[in-house]
Amino acid sequence: MASRSRRRRARAAALRQQIPFLVSLVLLWVFLWGDDFSWTNLTVGVLVAVAIPAIFYMPPIELSGRVNPLWLAYFVVRLLFDIARSSLIVAAQAFGLGYSPHEAIIEVKMRTRSDLVLTATAEASTLVPGTLVLDVDREKHALFVHVFSVRGERDIEKARAHTLATEARIIRAVGSPAEMRALRQEAQSQRGGTR
Repeated sequence: MASRSRRRRARAAALRQQIPFLVSLVLLWVFLWGDDFSWTNLTVGVLVAVAIPAIFYMPPIELSGRVNPLWLAYFVVRLLFDIARSSLIVAAQAFGLGYSPHEAIIEVKMRTRSDLVLTATAEASTLVPGTLVLDVDREKHALFVHVFSVRGERDIEKARAHTLATEARIIRAVGSPAEMRALRQEAQSQRGGTR
């Protein structure tokens, strides 16, 4: 009897973790159909959202269960700022201002083991012009980032620091309490090392 209720609770917890994914698939379906919203469209979206995970294996995404609205808003605003600033820089480089013909592919070791944070960091980094995430190594928790117009080691380290800063903002917005503690400890050790 206890094992049956334990299984029931495990199924309910798994379903709760899948709900945000299913809702996002339904919203994507509805947005793809544009202005043509109907109840039939919504029903088909729900059926497709349920069928995709049933047909194609997708590893479960573990959510931290924590969302900090202020840090989430800061992440979005900072991402938009980075996109605008980098767009201007890349546009200027297209006209030869500050352009370097050298490029680099760098490995950036992530702090997190969360697939959600890793994926969000890769997507956010790719959205910023001048960088492109080429590969994600889940085993080593690393991103391989292509950096455009590199003038030296300083630009490489700047790109690495920018990717890690993006990850830190995502952890502050939706990371687990353990990831938040690790981030605080890292910040404290860096402050202690600079004194």
